[in-house]
Amino acid sequence: MIIKRITAKNYRTLENIEVEFKGFYTAISGRNNAGKSNIIRAIRGILNQGIRFRFTGNSIMGIDAFDWKDEITSWKKETKEDVIVDLTLEIDKNSDSAIYKFLTDLIFKDAANIDISDKENLQIKLTKTFKNETKFIVLFGNNEVKEDYQKQEVLKRLRGTQCLIFHNSTRNESFNPFGDSIDKVTNFIGTAELEAINKKKEELVKIVQKSLKHHQDELTNLLGNLEEKYEVSLSTQGLNFERETIDISLKEKDADVSLDDWGSGTKNRTLIFLNLLNAKRAQNSSAESDRITPIVIIEEPECFLHPQAQAEFGRILQDLATKLQIQVITTTHSPYLLSFKEPAANILIDRDTKPKCKDSSSYVVKTDSEYWYEPFAFALGINQSDFGPMKDVIFSGNAKILLVEGIIDKEYMNYLQESIHGENALRNDIEIFAYDGADNLKNNILMNFIKSKFKNVVVTVDLDRFESIKSSVIAIGFKENLDLFPIGKKEVGKESIEGLIPTIVCTNVYGREAETVRRATMGNGKPQKSAKNELKKKLLDEFKTLAISDELHKDFYVLTKKINKAFK
Repeated sequence: MIIKRITAKNYRTLENIEVEFKGFYTAISGRNNAGKSNIIRAIRGILNQGIRFRFTGNSIMGIDAFDWKDEITSWKKETKEDVIVDLTLEIDKNSDSAIYKFLTDLIFKDAANIDISDKENLQIKLTKTFKNETKFIVLFGNNEVKEDYQKQEVLKRLRGTQCLIFHNSTRNESFNPFGDSIDKVTNFIGTAELEAINKKKEELVKIVQKSLKHHQDELTNLLGNLEEKYEVSLSTQGLNFERETIDISLKEKDADVSLDDWGSGTKNRTLIFLNLLNAKRAQNSSAESDRITPIVIIEEPECFLHPQAQAEFGRILQDLATKLQIQVITTTHSPYLLSFKEPAANILIDRDTKPKCKDSSSYVVKTDSEYWYEPFAFALGINQSDFGPMKDVIFSGNAKILLVEGIIDKEYMNYLQESIHGENALRNDIEIFAYDGADNLKNNILMNFIKSKFKNVVVTVDLDRFESIKSSVIAIGFKENLDLFPIGKKEVGKESIEGLIPTIVCTNVYGREAETVRRATMGNGKPQKSAKNELKKKLLDEFKTLAISDELHKDFYVLTKKINKAFK
């Protein structure tokens, strides 16, 4: 089961909003009070995870997810408009059989000529009037559930399947009003094993009690003359094994950093993983009447995690959501929890909260441009460098990473990986990333994460910028000429990768491209930068036309030999 869409009218700050969900992982981001949690609250209200208990004296009068007075958009109270929440789910015949078969075999059992596919939309539209009357419209595909009794049964069935798992990281607990915490050890042990453990526990309790009796006698002797007035006793509650909780350790096979090394946030991480495992368990249920694929909603999973751990956790959550085919929806203030693989899956919510603003309702910010991350950076109030070129490194599945200064440098390295270079070729099991300027190497948090996460990381930097970044990169563990290499020659104009190009290439290009050379050396600003890049590309293209020769390629082969050695 996955959420495809939600629309809301007059619901809290969601005066008129439509949110589309794409893929298995969605990150909802935005400033505080933008409306992120209201979207989650509306979803939970429909799927019965945000239930409200109403009491009169000591009696429970009823359970309701919405109350008009609480949910109506504050500036709409006087107009007494309806609150409307419209949720569209996709139901799968196999993985959501608990609700799919209920609809096809019971609700629409006697309906003639209905058209239902193996993956069908279930639309639930809730209306709450100012008189607090509740109205539902339920559609399965194009087929409407018309009888009120059947609508209630559909909702009851849907809610009874635990189709939604909610975890609020700020509280470090999962919503479970009627049961024990999901991380209790006893939830993972069968009856027979538990009986055996209890027998051993009884033996252990006797040993503990005997030891306590010994220490009790020692304390009594220490009391001396006060023994007549005071009595010392030591006791145990019986070694309550049932209170013990479980922790989950997860480590990528090719990574040197374990999630156990994240520091704080262990409890939060464990509960999130257990929720995902419980969702997978429900998805794999052998009984069709129980089988459902829950939606997992996590509020602020970055809580208690430092930036390096946020980056790792964000990537793992996305991997698990995709691999397990379970929809994970997060609300987050962290750039590292956004999806960089599928930017369209990210949702940015904003609203104008200035006192004199005429429209303070929440809205979805358009983020479908090439620079999709810029609105997120602005809304979150963070440096856009956190979304910089090295963001792609975070999601690499390779254990061997080569960081080079720019796109042209990357093209040189990719060319040197080709088999035509024989034994001088750069290893082809290396993944190459451009970090777009030496200053990005000074982002110690991100660089430390990259170095910790991957088995091998090698950095190259143009010789003319090497001294400016050297101390910063060495401070996090890189070593010059071992995994940190300056590129170029100590000659004016050759302190970069272009300095390794044979003289014949430069002579040919400069001779043909006199105007480009003039613009690259005499201009300024963007025109000059553009001309320099154009000239670099022409040099690269000319270099590629050379016949393979140890003499012509010797400076590059010295470099590839060093880099290959660093990855052994």
